Amino acid sequence: MSSPGDSDRSYTRLDLWFERVLGDRGSQHFGSGWFSGLIGLLLGAASFFAVLVFHFHEWLTVNELRSQYPVDLMRGLLTLAIIAAFFFSALNLLLRPSKRLGIAGIAFTCGAVILGGAGVEIEHDRQAPLHLGLDWLVLNVVLLSLVFVPLERLFPLKPEQGTFRPGWTTDGIYFAVSHVAVELLTFFTLLPATLVSQAWQAEALGVQAKSLPIAVQVLLIMIAADVTQYWVHRSFHRIRWAWPFHAIHHSSRNMDWLAGSRLHVVDTVITRGLILVPLFVIGFAEQALYIWLGIVAAQATFIHVNMKFRFRWLEHLLVTPRFHHWHHAVRPIDKNFAVHFPWIDRLFGTYYLPADGSWPPEVGIHGDPVPAEFGAQLIWPFK
Repeated sequence: MSSPGDSDRSYTRLDLWFERVLGDRGSQHFGSGWFSGLIGLLLGAASFFAVLVFHFHEWLTVNELRSQYPVDLMRGLLTLAIIAAFFFSALNLLLRPSKRLGIAGIAFTCGAVILGGAGVEIEHDRQAPLHLGLDWLVLNVVLLSLVFVPLERLFPLKPEQGTFRPGWTTDGIYFAVSHVAVELLTFFTLLPATLVSQAWQAEALGVQAKSLPIAVQVLLIMIAADVTQYWVHRSFHRIRWAWPFHAIHHSSRNMDWLAGSRLHVVDTVITRGLILVPLFVIGFAEQALYIWLGIVAAQATFIHVNMKFRFRWLEHLLVTPRFHHWHHAVRPIDKNFAVHFPWIDRLFGTYYLPADGSWPPEVGIHGDPVPAEFGAQLIWPFK
């Protein structure tokens, strides 16, 4: 892990606690054993929580996903994860002077095995009144971290930043809450679109979006969603009462794959809820909407990464990390509102992307008015 000093105000109390428990101040280059320890800890923790999901599936799985899981395949993947966690944690113990990551990985993995591992029996007749998306959290944290953490280590925009940079635990809590509480958030974000579409159906307008090829529908969804998102996003920057909620997202002083998760619940519900209204009214096919949801989730993560890539001509067609990093710059903060297509910002006069390929020297909000801790951030906009 990184090496904060206790006097560094940019680190939260939880950052410092993790540093004391799992801190490893040695070299973090590939081959040093640090990355092996990180993978071992990640897979060990994921295996432990996955076993809990098997035990309490009626409580800890997303209702819509539960019946879709290929159980035998999931058992096989869990077995592989447990084996890999042991292997990488042991490799860390062999290569690394500091054994903390390896020991933690072994501990989580042993816990997964003691609780039954992949052999836990599933009782399908049990029901629960509440569903938490622990399964959704485990799947996403494993997939996204295994993809983006190595890429950020190999091609860093800011090599000195490190994986466990200031505020990573705050962003991690946002990430965890948004996935575990996915059903509750989905209910509130769908509410405006459901009410409006019931009163104003696409068929009444003569719109036949469902008859179009899926690829065409997905493209139209991306355009409609991004235009709507653009104006909602821009309004959050301009309306006095709305800005404090969106300021939470801009408060991070470090950009990486996890930073995009820092979103106040009010910002999340309003933005996503309004984006879905035109999509429901037009009446796109469910399959096309699900494909778009996957695209926007991946792109929303990608545009925040700590990776120095120059996409050249692609920067004019799709929103890239450099384009969005300039949106997060201390200056200019009111540019680049689109999340899919930069030409939308060109159309409305808010496009900013230096031709010299430069990146913003500093991101965040001037003066750092937003508190660093998760709980304080939740109540700060209401003050």
